[in-house]
Amino acid sequence: MKTPTKLILTAAAIATFGIGGLSKLVNATQTQSPVAVMPAAQVAVKSDGDGETNDDLKDQQEAKKLQSLAKITPQQAQQSAEAAERGKATSVKLENEDGNLVYAVAIGQKEVKVDAGNAHVLYTESVKGDRKDDKNDSNHPRSSIQVAQSADDGDGETNDDG
Repeated sequence: MKTPTKLILTAAAIATFGIGGLSKLVNATQTQSPVAVMPAAQVAVKSDGDGETNDDLKDQQEAKKLQSLAKITPQQAQQSAEAAERGKATSVKLENEDGNLVYAVAIGQKEVKVDAGNAHVLYTESVKGDRKDDKNDSNHPRSSIQVAQSADDGDGETNDDG
């Protein structure tokens, strides 16, 4: 091949790769546009069969709100419960328990309630099958963090008692 032909082919190859790279860059910029992404809070979640929609979204928002109020981490609650019960925790969940912000730590057949404000163990409940032994709810100590009780009584409906 002659030198001018080599130069023309080399220039054409460089131009082809340059334009291809430039188009990739433009395409990548367009897909990251904030207009193309809908915020999660506006996305409707399909019903889970109970006639209610957005159950998961509501649960996530409630969990985020409660987590912002907690002064200890789930790991600290777990350590406190494991030390008190001398066992290994299988789950840790932040809950609004009758207006008290607590971590519910499952250890064996027990659920240990840990104050989300100071990591003190408040009380322990026995868990039998799917239900808890809730005989003396009024005798349970209160947590150091009080939260508004939800109007939802657990059946997916609010204020349905009257």
